[in-house]
Amino acid sequence: GTHTWLRAPSSTGYMTSVEVRMNLYHLLSQTLAYGVPGGVLEVGTFTGETAVLLATVMAGEEPAGERALHVYDTFRPMWDSANPRAQLRRNFEAFRLPPPVIHTGLFADTIPAELPEQVAFVHVDCGFGGDPAAHAAEIHRLLTHLYPRMPRGAICSLIDYADQGEVARVVDANPGVKPGVDGFLTDKPEKPSILYAAEYGHAYFRKL
Repeated sequence: GTHTWLRAPSSTGYMTSVEVRMNLYHLLSQTLAYGVPGGVLEVGTFTGETAVLLATVMAGEEPAGERALHVYDTFRPMWDSANPRAQLRRNFEAFRLPPPVIHTGLFADTIPAELPEQVAFVHVDCGFGGDPAAHAAEIHRLLTHLYPRMPRGAICSLIDYADQGEVARVVDANPGVKPGVDGFLTDKPEKPSILYAAEYGHAYFRKL
């Protein structure tokens, strides 16, 4: 049948390309197939369209309740959603999926305070819209807390990691992401792998 995760579950539509969603499908399904222990996280979820994709992959790969999906956001009204948290719940209901564990607040308040002990997969999508240096510092801080909780084989997906030298036509929508990631991984054995995602920057690393 049709892969329903390729279509948007609400009128807001996906803030990603089809290629990003395909990348996430394969990265998460790989992680689950290998039995990497820990929760599945999305850091920056807004109305939850991408979180619905992650939950759909989880439902298809493992028994219900095998592991939790955690989502983190301030859920402040913006763009075309007056109540992002309510829209997130409606999106999960539309796909008949169990709701995720919702962590509401600034990342400084919820991370690391509300992180699970182990993280099998995390999708970092915290668009900043401000000073790139401050964004890079926040990405570095998030990875500082996420990385130690990732067991061997865990995957960190990094949206807006834009490397024009590797993939043509990428829009560098959040220029703080790449320096934040690169700075954190400087002394680590892992290096970011670039993924094709049409106009979107996308990369990931797998914990060694």
